[in-house]
Amino acid sequence: MKHYPVIIIGGGASGLFLSSLLKDSLLLEKNHECGKKLLVTGGGACNITHNEAPRDLVCHYYEKKNFVSTALYSLSPEAIQNYFLSLNVETYIREDGKVFPNTNDAHTVRDALLNGGKILTDYTVNSVRKDKDIFVVNEQYSSNNLVIATGGTVFPQTGSTGDGYRFLKEFGHTIVPPRNALCEIKLNEDTSFLEGISVDNATLKIGKNTSTGPLLFTRKGLSGPVALNLSRFIDGETELVLKLCDITAEEIKSQNGKLKCSNALHQLTGVPQRLIEGVIPARDKNVASLTKEDIRVIIERLTAWHLKGNTHGQSKLAMVTCGGVSTKEVDSKSMESKLCPGLFIVGECLDVDGETGGYNLSFAFASSYLVYKKLKTDLS
Repeated sequence: MKHYPVIIIGGGASGLFLSSLLKDSLLLEKNHECGKKLLVTGGGACNITHNEAPRDLVCHYYEKKNFVSTALYSLSPEAIQNYFLSLNVETYIREDGKVFPNTNDAHTVRDALLNGGKILTDYTVNSVRKDKDIFVVNEQYSSNNLVIATGGTVFPQTGSTGDGYRFLKEFGHTIVPPRNALCEIKLNEDTSFLEGISVDNATLKIGKNTSTGPLLFTRKGLSGPVALNLSRFIDGETELVLKLCDITAEEIKSQNGKLKCSNALHQLTGVPQRLIEGVIPARDKNVASLTKEDIRVIIERLTAWHLKGNTHGQSKLAMVTCGGVSTKEVDSKSMESKLCPGLFIVGECLDVDGETGGYNLSFAFASSYLVYKKLKTDLS
């Protein structure tokens, strides 16, 4: 049985990042190549982080702000960019704050992380056990330190099938039921005729949770940052309230009475005319002929459109998993298990998910960096 100081299970973003830092580690990956999910992030361009100060960055992780703080302060977006620069990967910052490699090619990022510890691909981990202070993997490799970096359950075609949850349950960990996040919201109402229409500053509300920003209508529902960021709150059929703009009855009545309703509303609100024509029944009337009921419907559709949606069948398209290993059982300063010394859990395997925009890769890298800091000290 061959012994390594550190064994990493999973060759995704977090596992590869740690492997690149720990040259004497062994990384085990079941796919033929590492980083398959990393290669499709950011539309294949790989949005590695978001250019923000850590104090702002931590606010994009929903209820896990406190848990992610140590990691994100330890490896800031600037530090991530500098680390990749040390690997000869130059980056640029888009106007929206997203950070990409100059090549706009995720292969550049993935390949830079391959030059670290030993990597075995096409290797399936079937068993993990602990014998006193030693972890034993497949009765073939052993280590005093084991890192689970197997990701979540979404995008299973890249290998994210929740394998790590099985091992972690055996070590006593609680798994918060995983569900789809950062995915399209499928609407019960047919809006296929609105496909391709975008709204720059829409507001979507799900329960007490609200998101404002760009919204895109798809063939089956809603996408764009607003929908993606709130999709994690959907469990089964869920009530949604969509606000496309602010408008009052007085503003509508003040428009030129001879104007066609759809034209007047477009000029008044900036909402795309095709969207107005698709959802406003009185679209062809002149403003002067609008009834009180017409105006009520217009205001309801544009400021508080009630819809029902779900995320069923989205696991193959969702970008990240909401749920995973309970963060109550993990030390946020090192990512070490509180239940099993020497066991570390990083990245999407944890019950941590961020908004769209490079936040999930930021945490993947930063959580692995904490493990590196801990093990670097312990192994030196």
